[in-house]
Amino acid sequence: MKKRKILKEPFWKLAIRFGLIFIVVVVIIQLIWEFFSSGNLNSVSESLKNGQWITYVISKVIVGGVYGVVMAYFTKRNAKK
Repeated sequence: MKKRKILKEPFWKLAIRFGLIFIVVVVIIQLIWEFFSSGNLNSVSESLKNGQWITYVISKVIVGGVYGVVMAYFTKRNAKK
């Protein structure tokens, strides 16, 4: 993105974009890691059955939100320079 476009874009949109991309990448990496370590994805389906998915989703949203806000802040700050 060009610096002008970043400066015009609202902070919250930039933060949400960074956060969502981060969550998707982390989930894909976790699935690949699980597949190569155990040879299947059975533990993922087991954790969803046990009701632990709520904790999983909440933790990903919090971490993604924090990452998105931090990255949006630094991106905007660097674009102003």
